[in-house]
Amino acid sequence: MSKRDYNVFFNTHTVSGIVISIGLYVIFFAGAFALFMENIDHWETNEPKETADAIIDYDGLIAEVASKGYDMHGRTFLINGHGENININSRPLRDSTLVSSSLDILPDSVAKGPIKLELNANNYAASKANKEKKQKAELGNFLFDLHYFNQIPVVGIILSGLVSLFFLFAIISGIIIHWDKIFSNFFTFRLKGSVKNLWTDAHTALGVIGLPYQLMYALTGTVFGLTILLFFPYAQVLYGGSQQAMLAEVFPAPATQSYELHGYSESSVAINPLVEQTVAQLSQESSKHISVSIKNFHDKNAHLIVGIINDQKSSFFNTVESIYLLADGKLIREKKADDLPPYAVGMVEFLHKIHFGQYGGNFVKLIYFLLALLTCLVIISGVMVWLKARNTKKYLAKQKFNTNVGAIYLGVCLGLYPAIALLFILSKTFPVEMENRFIIISWLFLAFWVLYSVYSYRIKNYFLINRNALILSGTFGIAIPIFNGFHSGLWLWKSLSLGYPDTFFVDLIWLLSGAITLLVAVKLRSPQPEKVRKKVAVAAVN
Repeated sequence: MSKRDYNVFFNTHTVSGIVISIGLYVIFFAGAFALFMENIDHWETNEPKETADAIIDYDGLIAEVASKGYDMHGRTFLINGHGENININSRPLRDSTLVSSSLDILPDSVAKGPIKLELNANNYAASKANKEKKQKAELGNFLFDLHYFNQIPVVGIILSGLVSLFFLFAIISGIIIHWDKIFSNFFTFRLKGSVKNLWTDAHTALGVIGLPYQLMYALTGTVFGLTILLFFPYAQVLYGGSQQAMLAEVFPAPATQSYELHGYSESSVAINPLVEQTVAQLSQESSKHISVSIKNFHDKNAHLIVGIINDQKSSFFNTVESIYLLADGKLIREKKADDLPPYAVGMVEFLHKIHFGQYGGNFVKLIYFLLALLTCLVIISGVMVWLKARNTKKYLAKQKFNTNVGAIYLGVCLGLYPAIALLFILSKTFPVEMENRFIIISWLFLAFWVLYSVYSYRIKNYFLINRNALILSGTFGIAIPIFNGFHSGLWLWKSLSLGYPDTFFVDLIWLLSGAITLLVAVKLRSPQPEKVRKKVAVAAVN
């Protein structure tokens, strides 16, 4: 490679990395926790281990909904079971030609309006407890939104996609720069010598270790974040502005899968045997989540769609789906557990699973979690290499500016760790009955994060910024299981035996993380200035 080409790639790598460093750090650090958002939600609400979904009498459930006075003709129902509870949802009716005979129970606007019921599977009574749990389980979703910058309205997810795109540039240019020495760099880690060499070796060695993982996230993050920007121009140019026409071609549906209303018909086969027929495709020991959708209920063109997730993980695409015509129970389309989905659908599912680690269980998620933290170290070390390279006479005129930039970068990035730990403590501090509880918690989280960033900018001491962030994070991390124990009585030593594995898991991870973080903070020593090190070395020789 010529010197000019090398400089072009080197500058591309440096500039793209520095521009996105803060955003990329937030994406990976928040994303590491978002991998366990379901576990975190169960920890926040102190929910016990999930039980198997209750066996639902779908025919009886639909009859129960009809008896409440809703207009049923042309309805599309989505029915899901979660433990002992059932969620049944339906959009408002627009072109129904049949009026329910029981409109004396409900006014016409309600009878044709949306249906959103949460019922107990045993007696179809309204389930208020489940609704309350959903209202206060917000911590995992908050971290997930932070991962995509969703707290920034409209443009947040697009910004995350742009950061991922620039990350892809940084990875490719970094590979080109280090290609000749990529294997030797993997084994090079100089703990002694200059601080610049230490940060350089950390950046290259850890970057090589996490390269496949980081490349995967750069690609999938770009797809998820920027897809909305691709859809609109493609629809305008190639499909005359019709997004529906474009989606129909990208995700083609069988010709028989048409759900227009063909006219009222109350006669239909029973739903329960059709669901059981689909369930029979899976082995009995598989725990399953069943989703049932009914299209155009009480119509000649009524369809039943049964989707099942096979939690046995026997196949990467572990879903089963059957579509039946309700008029006669005829099987229209079938996808077995081992069948590959259509290309476009399969690609979306594939990208989603590898991005969120939704294969291989919690073991894979733990590997993802550690690799995400490793990527954060790569980002920080890259910033430190950039700062050390500019701590020379050549950049003396810009030394104050570079110092300020470094303090802001490190303050924002390193301050996120104690801010998230504080977020967990606050979720156990504020009572769940409190109005606007999580809005207050999220603002306190943001205030702490901003204050630590301002504090870092004021002191401009990189060592203190790092050490104090570690001390705060370690202290908060150890305090999290203590706060949870006082709040819920589910102390670490008994939560698992009482049937609360997610509570035990989250408390244990924070306890270990806090202890390790405090240990690292105690072991840290302030680096000596270059001139002092040289004098010490000369004195030692003499």
